[in-house]
Amino acid sequence: MISEKEAVELLRKHADSEESFQRVLAHARAVQRIAVRIARRVKGVDMGVIKIGSLLHDIGRFRCCPGKYSFKHGLIGAEMLRGEGLDKFADIAERHLGAGITKMDVKEQCMGLPERDFVPVTKEEKIITHADNLVKGDKEIGIKEAVERYRKEIGDETAGRVRKLWKDVERMMSQTI
Repeated sequence: MISEKEAVELLRKHADSEESFQRVLAHARAVQRIAVRIARRVKGVDMGVIKIGSLLHDIGRFRCCPGKYSFKHGLIGAEMLRGEGLDKFADIAERHLGAGITKMDVKEQCMGLPERDFVPVTKEEKIITHADNLVKGDKEIGIKEAVERYRKEIGDETAGRVRKLWKDVERMMSQTI
């Protein structure tokens, strides 16, 4: 496992400018704060994976411009992390988008991704994905705003998945630690 300092240096290494580094880092730190807050209330979570995974989840943003195909930053980030020998965090990057991208989404929307599910599976993936949904830029937002944002930007089905992920995380937090 790498340290938080090493994770930040890895972001800096891949950033194309100081501005983009600071923007991604500020977002990642906001996601990390929320993910840690949630993870403390969930039994059997690897806090190291939460802390480092939340810092690295958007590393693909440095190679993927915002806009129509920005969803590809997850797969690109996973490839970057695997290239760095950080396979443990690659799935987090690959699966953290919204509430995940299904194989059906990939096929029906001609997304240009491999035809497979990119959906969070582990507790850590679900927590980081949910925390990411609750951050716009570097500011925390509420679940209602997050769901509405996905509804407007992508559609009702994705908004429903974001809501379902929230319920899954709430259920994990309600179990006795």
